[in-house]
Amino acid sequence: MLQQVNGHNPGSDGQAREYLREDLQEFLGGEVLLYKLDDLTRVNPVTLETVLRCLQARYMADTFYTNAGCTLVALNPFKPVPQLYSPELMREYHAAPQPQKLKPHVFTVGEQTYRNVKSLIEPVNQSIVVSGESGAGKTWTSRCLMKFYAVVAASPASWESHKIAERIEQRILNSNPVMEAFGNACTLRNNNSSRFGKFIQLQLNRAQQMTGAAVQTYLLEKTRVACQASSERNFHIFYQICKGASEDERLQWHLPEGAAFSWLPNPERSLEEDCFEVTREAMLHLGIDTPTQNNIFKVLAGLLYLGNIQFAASEDEAQPCQPMDDAKYSVRTAASLLGLPEDVLLEMVQIRTIRAGRQQQVFRKPCARAECDTRRDCLAKLIYARLFDWLVSVINSSICADTDSWTTFIGLLDVYGFESFPDNSLEQLCINYANEKLQLEACGLVETIHISAAGFPIRVSHRNFVERYKLLRRLHPRTSSGPDSPYPAKGLPEWCPHSEEATLEPLIQDILHTLPVLTQAAAITGDSAEAMPAPMHCGRTKVFMTDSMLELLECGRARVLEQCARCIQGGWRRHRHREQERQRRAVMLIQAAIRSWLTRKHIQRLHAAATVIKRAWQKWRIRMACLAAKELDGVEEKHFSQVPCSLSTSPLQTRLLEAIIRLWPLGLVLANTAMGVGSFQRKLVVWACLQLPRGSPSSYTVQTAQDQAGVTSIRALPQGSIKFHCRKSPLRYADICPEPSPYSITGFNQILLERHRLIHVTSSAFTGLG
Repeated sequence: MLQQVNGHNPGSDGQAREYLREDLQEFLGGEVLLYKLDDLTRVNPVTLETVLRCLQARYMADTFYTNAGCTLVALNPFKPVPQLYSPELMREYHAAPQPQKLKPHVFTVGEQTYRNVKSLIEPVNQSIVVSGESGAGKTWTSRCLMKFYAVVAASPASWESHKIAERIEQRILNSNPVMEAFGNACTLRNNNSSRFGKFIQLQLNRAQQMTGAAVQTYLLEKTRVACQASSERNFHIFYQICKGASEDERLQWHLPEGAAFSWLPNPERSLEEDCFEVTREAMLHLGIDTPTQNNIFKVLAGLLYLGNIQFAASEDEAQPCQPMDDAKYSVRTAASLLGLPEDVLLEMVQIRTIRAGRQQQVFRKPCARAECDTRRDCLAKLIYARLFDWLVSVINSSICADTDSWTTFIGLLDVYGFESFPDNSLEQLCINYANEKLQLEACGLVETIHISAAGFPIRVSHRNFVERYKLLRRLHPRTSSGPDSPYPAKGLPEWCPHSEEATLEPLIQDILHTLPVLTQAAAITGDSAEAMPAPMHCGRTKVFMTDSMLELLECGRARVLEQCARCIQGGWRRHRHREQERQRRAVMLIQAAIRSWLTRKHIQRLHAAATVIKRAWQKWRIRMACLAAKELDGVEEKHFSQVPCSLSTSPLQTRLLEAIIRLWPLGLVLANTAMGVGSFQRKLVVWACLQLPRGSPSSYTVQTAQDQAGVTSIRALPQGSIKFHCRKSPLRYADICPEPSPYSITGFNQILLERHRLIHVTSSAFTGLG
């Protein structure tokens, strides 16, 4: 079933055939301009002859890459082309905004594949199929793609990770010489023909940086070890060890100069692939040390000697065939190099073991000469195949990354070349069959050009189309839900990958109904003429579309994804804002509670500390008061031996003076009282209490601070040039004031008489003695 959307039917093929010959002659008449056609879809008419003539013209102009719609055609120049694969050209294609607008190149395919991996939200693995005839340059193309990804897919920021990336890249690139040495051979069509198929998986992390690789091989042509066609050679590694071994290694591997081996034809040919040092250095980079390499090369040398073993026919069928006389040295050398006893090696080749019966009885049957040769060849092929598989496993263990370190991969499928000989082996039959299946899957070159020239270079399977563009239905929602509507009553249908094929058609039609909406949106943002989509056809298994239609669908898909992303971002930001507000309120409540708790604890500590200080202060004050009282009460009387001579007093005054001197603190109090003692007696008491030097009392001045309640302090003031110091009070605690008053007077000879209450301090009065 072929359906058409927004278009018209193309011209019939019958009408095109009528003018085919005339168009062909007219097209080929302008052969000078054929080399300028960088896309085979511009060839008109599209025939095998016109395509080949166009490719030939481009080949003669040293232009070896040509586009064929979504396929790239590569020609093998069989000569070095300077600057065609330089790192600068790789970066140019990688940095180009639209690489498809540059000249056709293998880097265009590599960059488009790399961008497909980066642009997809859900990582989708990409693969590149490199197929063609033997000698077309498939191995070289795969090698160029690996170098391209090693350059563009490895740009880490830090120096340490850059070193790690370089080591990984070097190991991946070093796997090529080893795989080519053990798996490639020189054939009639190609000096470096891959005799096995390989799928190289380049592993990328979330930042699209190459972190490792894995190699998977298919169908090694192991029959080439024991059988080579005329003018062809064995695998490269056999010639490398015979030509590149040193003198000591030749002695160790029993490979003297000029040694002849039946399984090593055409050893005189010198090829670029016979570089033994490159292979050994690559093996070292892959982690295969020198002793292990030595063991590998011993096995290979043993296989060469195994091929020189020839058997003579046995006259008695019950006796095994014995090796010829000139082959006995080869038997001993092969057994020694393979690490096997000589009799065990001969027994494997000469005797066939048969198990029969229910008891699985073992019968040993000697083999004929032809069967001995076949068993010898099978043994060599089995050993080489096991060695090749082990080598692949070692390479994978060296270059493969951890499963958690990579998310996507870019696959490179290097298919073995298509060949056809008069006598083809089973391996060649499988190789040709695999190539035919790939051609049918991807369509042939001419068919691809026809589809692309008709305006539909893009073809997508139904399932892939629905999986990728089903979200476009959000642009054209429907509210009706009838029996013929593809929408159920409760919402949009969701397609299951395991759904039947019949359910794909309504889903595809549903997606195609969104094209007018996409066209209108494109017309608003750009030119309406350019926004009109080209025809799209829905086939039985695939959807065919043009580049403009694909671009329009991708823009619509990007817009829907942008809307979904904005919706998700809005919901997330709203949720995050609410969470932040809730957390802020919770933090404020917690902070208020903690601050109130800390304040209460601080006040409680202050109250407790104040109580302790107050109690200690009261205890200390009471103690000081008690000590001062005891000291005043228990002071001893002091008698003066002499009374001042210059003072004329009566006996009564003398006795009073002595009493005052004995009790001088009390005398200070009496001297400063307002009543009870006369002026002269008060002066005597002051003079005696201060114990001034004997002399005229009129030469001294005594200052007293008085108030209505009594004396607060007494201090002696000198007059003129006379300096004197009153003796310090004999009381221990008289100079200590627990609570100094702002009105108190301090000095070196101050005597404080503390009172419990200090109400008021009046102005000082000055009184002179004498």
